[in-house]
Amino acid sequence: MYSMISYWLKFYRHECGLTQQQVADRLKIERSTYTYYETGKTKPDINTLIKIAKVYNIKYTALLEGVEDELEEAVADITSGAAEEEEGLKYRTHATTKYEVELLFVVRNLTPKQRKEVMNLAKNLVNESELNK
Repeated sequence: MYSMISYWLKFYRHECGLTQQQVADRLKIERSTYTYYETGKTKPDINTLIKIAKVYNIKYTALLEGVEDELEEAVADITSGAAEEEEGLKYRTHATTKYEVELLFVVRNLTPKQRKEVMNLAKNLVNESELNK
């Protein structure tokens, strides 16, 4: 699941001109472990975040910017439970699954044009599944 932490890890690594292998070597971890942090497959614990921040010569809190907003939005999505109407289709929000939260983070990193394409594709899939019922 791509997140703000993943974004900042990649951003600061590029700013420092380092490869994933170089960062992993400095942290004394496998490159694949660090790659998982950048892709959001796993999240580093606080001690690892502090070590990463030292590698990038930044405060560890810089790696957490935006995380609070992500959490608030995810909680709002989970608790809303309200039905929405859009172009005649009803979308209900119940407990948000891990997959749905991951999809949300991915969509937020798209351009407006890409978001529109994803929305149209999703609506077409919903319409097709309704027709096949």
